[in-house]
Amino acid sequence: MSPLQRLTAFVTLLLASNAILIPRASAQVLYGSMVGNVDDSTNASIPGVSVRITETQTNQTRETVTDELGLFRFPAIPGGTYDVVFTKEGFQSLTRGGIQVRTNSVSRVDATLAVGAVAESVEVSAQAGLLQTDRSDVRGEVTSQTLGNLPVPTNRNFQNLFITLPGFTPPANAFPVPTNPSRALMFNVNGTSNTSVNTKIDGASVTNVWLPHIAAYIPPLESIDTVNVVTNSFDAEQGLAGGAAVNVQIKSGTNMIHGSAFEYHTDNALKAKPFFLPVGQNKPKNVFNQFGATVGGPVRKDSSTL
Repeated sequence: MSPLQRLTAFVTLLLASNAILIPRASAQVLYGSMVGNVDDSTNASIPGVSVRITETQTNQTRETVTDELGLFRFPAIPGGTYDVVFTKEGFQSLTRGGIQVRTNSVSRVDATLAVGAVAESVEVSAQAGLLQTDRSDVRGEVTSQTLGNLPVPTNRNFQNLFITLPGFTPPANAFPVPTNPSRALMFNVNGTSNTSVNTKIDGASVTNVWLPHIAAYIPPLESIDTVNVVTNSFDAEQGLAGGAAVNVQIKSGTNMIHGSAFEYHTDNALKAKPFFLPVGQNKPKNVFNQFGATVGGPVRKDSSTL
């Protein structure tokens, strides 16, 4: 066997062994996850507890059971608000409501079950916010409530709201319309190059190949559910990010018909007079009106579009 043939055989064997020994990892950027531990009043773990989660907007449910250490995990679930129900024979059932799951985040829901009949139940409708202890990354979020309530400048670009997050320079317009038709903004994060920001929409990268410091597509403001921004201690699943990993989650369907209407208006009367404008000269004319409306609803009830 020639040296080249031996090298080829060695590489083939190495790749085959990696395929067998290394488990395939699924990226979680598109989804969130929920974990927790279930124990009793003596802090002893309870295995075999049935855990059922229900997304309140779609009534989509998932179930699992705790392992021998009393741990449970839902590794990939769409973002939203969930109700969690714990049941096991010999213990009172427990319901935890209003659990928020965000894209690219881990929500921890620990539970303590009391001895009693399953017919007896305890319901907890609110809980204090917990520190993120299951991941080491540093991140911020722009929620749909923020997107809907804060004033967004012309073009209604969600990137304008990055100024509310620590470490971001004020986003600025980049390049003329023919070069940048999406009107994406340019910014730096934590002093890094503006080319080191990776933007993903529902898990797909939208970085402009020829202009890596801007996004190739900006979705309409009303279509966005959450913008998750990781700025430090990135997980390997983020990829291609040095300054920030921006993960945009588009809204999913719900069981209810919903919609919105808006008008964005600005003109020269609402603008301050330029400092260097000659005395007696009127401000330049600047009139902009943007109208829009949205409507959404279920494609199929009690299901999610994700």
